Amino acid sequence: MTSIAPLVAESAPALSSWDHFVLRHRHPGNLAVHFVSALMFFGGPLAALVFWNAWLLTPFFASGMVGAFGHYAFKDSGVSLREATVAKEVPYYVLVMFYKIARGTYRRDIENAARKAACAL
Repeated sequence: MTSIAPLVAESAPALSSWDHFVLRHRHPGNLAVHFVSALMFFGGPLAALVFWNAWLLTPFFASGMVGAFGHYAFKDSGVSLREATVAKEVPYYVLVMFYKIARGTYRRDIENAARKAACAL
């Protein structure tokens, strides 16, 4: 398993992997694509178990590529396909991100990460 931090550490060492994640997930269109990707990631295995059909695992395996597409389509910072499909903290961070969006606190995380990034330069 690969972590996000080594893939982006050279750009701003003072930023945590959460800060890097937040800075790459700011555009509303990208967030919508990530919502669909999260449904695929978590819903695919669940549907495969409920209906006992291995083909329903396909969305799970395609979810990282769908998330990466959101970055390219909405120009919301670059992300490698490797990072989108291998980094182990991404599914957790996506859940945290949507939880914070629902609570109205994600905007504060974006501002804090942007401030840290500006200080690290």
